[in-house]
Amino acid sequence: MATLEKIRNRAGVLVAIVIGMALLAFILGDFLNSGGALFSNSQFEIAEISGKSVSVQKYQKELNDLIEITKFTSGKNALDEKTIQRIQEQTWQQILRQNILKDEYKELGIDISSEELWDMVQGENIHPIIQNLFTNPETGELNTMAVIQFLKTYDQDPTGQQKAYWLFIEDQMVQEREFSKYTNLIKKGLYVTKREAQAELNRINKTVDFDFIAQNLNQIPDSLVNIEERGLKTYYKNHANDFKQTASRSIEYVTFDIKPSEADRNAAEEWINNIYADFAQTDNDKDFISLNSDISFDDNYYKKDELPEQFQEEMFNAKEGFIYGPYFEDETFKLAKLSDIKYLPDSVRARHILLQPTPQDTDYSQIYAMADSLINLLKSGANFAQLSNQYSADKAANEKGGDLGWFKANEMIKPFSDSCFNANVGEYKTIPTQYGLHITQVTGRSKEVKKVKVAILGRKLEPSAETEENIYAQASKFVGNNHTYEEFNQAIQENENLTKKIASNIKENDKNIPGLENPREFIRAIYNTDKHEIIKENNDPIFKIGDRFIIGFVTDIKEDGIAPFEQVRSQILVQVKKEKRAEQLAEKIRQQMAEANNIQTLASKLNTEVKTATNISFRSYSVPEAGVEPKLIAVATTLEQDKLSNPVKGNTGVYVLQVTSVNISDIGNVEMQQQQGMMQYSNRANYEVFEALKETANIVDKRAKFY
Repeated sequence: MATLEKIRNRAGVLVAIVIGMALLAFILGDFLNSGGALFSNSQFEIAEISGKSVSVQKYQKELNDLIEITKFTSGKNALDEKTIQRIQEQTWQQILRQNILKDEYKELGIDISSEELWDMVQGENIHPIIQNLFTNPETGELNTMAVIQFLKTYDQDPTGQQKAYWLFIEDQMVQEREFSKYTNLIKKGLYVTKREAQAELNRINKTVDFDFIAQNLNQIPDSLVNIEERGLKTYYKNHANDFKQTASRSIEYVTFDIKPSEADRNAAEEWINNIYADFAQTDNDKDFISLNSDISFDDNYYKKDELPEQFQEEMFNAKEGFIYGPYFEDETFKLAKLSDIKYLPDSVRARHILLQPTPQDTDYSQIYAMADSLINLLKSGANFAQLSNQYSADKAANEKGGDLGWFKANEMIKPFSDSCFNANVGEYKTIPTQYGLHITQVTGRSKEVKKVKVAILGRKLEPSAETEENIYAQASKFVGNNHTYEEFNQAIQENENLTKKIASNIKENDKNIPGLENPREFIRAIYNTDKHEIIKENNDPIFKIGDRFIIGFVTDIKEDGIAPFEQVRSQILVQVKKEKRAEQLAEKIRQQMAEANNIQTLASKLNTEVKTATNISFRSYSVPEAGVEPKLIAVATTLEQDKLSNPVKGNTGVYVLQVTSVNISDIGNVEMQQQQGMMQYSNRANYEVFEALKETANIVDKRAKFY
């Protein structure tokens, strides 16, 4: 069992496990409603990768197979929405790798034999996953016996979880080793020559000081810049790759927030007042709150200064049964009742022996019997520290003889804490928790102080069904009167209670829109809507998302590929104007340079000042008083000393420079630079190789149809 605990505890660090929600019923329902052909591949296609179809059934099978593994490794029965979304993306990446790399491996003859797999598990070249799972944390060495024991017994697990998990681990090791072989082949083909290394070393070791003048582009007013439509289109054609985009949608929408009405507030307040008498008379506060309250019962005891300030003084000095309230806090009407008074230590000191069950000991019967035997030994004078070191699974506490030190009530899990704080010094107790069975002995108690238990009964202020219906009616009226995008905008302008909200660049597989809770169905509907059309699902334009109704229009549609000219015309106009301004300034400078042979004379003719930059290298990011100007840096680091440069068209201005000093250092050597360059190539190969393959795979992502 200890080995399995290690596996559970470390599994999250070792592998990215994917899981999803069952969608088969939904898919079949969608299929039947659409009247599709029984064997229509496109009906169930979730992706096309390298010309091959990937079915949603295959994707779903991987999710279903892994869900039990995830439960086993995490110890959880359910995952939150955020975790599911993250893992669904990991599943997608795994599907991509499988389909993109499979043909590459086949063509190159890359495979993992059974002998190689055995070597990774039990041989001389143990895989890091195995090392992490089965390394003894105390010695730092691989526990080979634990590996062998697990391999011998995982088939005996009646649930099949251990076997499924082990097969998953094997698959992860195989995938990692195959990819490692593939990238190693590529790395062996990457090489940095000595000439390349020397050139890079020269660039690194060379710095320059230079004087320069700058003519800001804004000196040329718009009235002097002549732009022709033909010029814009020529720029668009020559710079098409600058306008690549991924598919996205932008929307405008209004919200009708579902908030409690005044009637809802009055009803909640009336409820709390009416239940006051019953709450005061009950002898079982815990059950009463469980049956009636929107707030869970708090079974803890608190000192005076740990109570809320508003009733701290009254509650701590009252008698049992005292009720404070009603009062309103955190959007909830509340009654606070003094449920119990006790004198308890503020902290206790304890030691324990933690026994953990085997997979066969499902009812703890074996470890209860062992606990009884150990307690009898302890009562007979056995050494607690020795027994802890021999039997306890808590290795950290074993280093201190099982001692847990002093702790407060909220510093341990509740069953353990409650038992310790109610035990006498020296008393042995057995405490079952999620970690196993604890043999516990309290060895010290601080001075007992007065503590109180406060039972808080609450009724949250929430919108009633009637209120929600009224707000829905308002949304329906708005939709009924405003069918078009123009009417939508006009209505918002005329109604000061409505505020238009905007969401831009929404991708088809996005799971979030800022400000909206779980808007996945809304996003799918957006992608089934034309520009300036109202967003609908099943012909219904009103979406309930969280605690609000949403009505929206699609305002912009961008498709994958090169953006249309009209869509990016304004961007092109800015760039073309910038180029025209730069050319005019460059021509003006060239005319003055005909009579100037140094930077000072030229500055005087242009009525500007000379600026200085020092210690600039090819790797510099910016130039003082010029900003981020890579072209200026490139010219400066390659220009001959004392020579006046031609005009340099930069990001914000046109420059002329003159190098005043060239400094060459002698740091590093060619061999070291060569090794460093090859190491950089090697590191990049791990990521960039797969990214390059993805680009050529012509991936068609259809996940949005199903998720």
